Amino acid sequence: MSKFFRILIIMIFLFICSAEYIVSQNYIGEYKDNIRKNIKVVYPGFVFEKEVLNGNRGFIKFVNTFEEQTLLFILNDQGYCTSISRMYNTWLYNQVRDDLNKKYKQLDSLSWIDSIGNEKFEIKLKKGEWFLTVITRPYPKKK
Repeated sequence: MSKFFRILIIMIFLFICSAEYIVSQNYIGEYKDNIRKNIKVVYPGFVFEKEVLNGNRGFIKFVNTFEEQTLLFILNDQGYCTSISRMYNTWLYNQVRDDLNKKYKQLDSLSWIDSIGNEKFEIKLKKGEWFLTVITRPYPKKK
């Protein structure tokens, strides 16, 4: 095996090992410029479409036209992500629900919880007539 292929195999292995960490990021609390810069790594196929700022709220929108999906990173007035909404076609409902069941701890039929470090995040699945939405936001802290 040539030296090139050995290096390539090692690089692929390292990428796969780091992919779990990359996927576990959800960008809540990240500044909008960091999100725009890193989105292609975490969500391949998504491209920036627009940014909307409206008073104390806004969002960054990314689309994947091939898979007909949309990603919205909801921003506060300082440009930091407070939640994420990912929209899918409704015919993917079972696949998305099964994927959420595999990745996260289920709270009820349409809610899951994710832990990253000391932070907990609530994941909700909402089914509409034409699309379904997965919403990720900080898990409410108990008082």
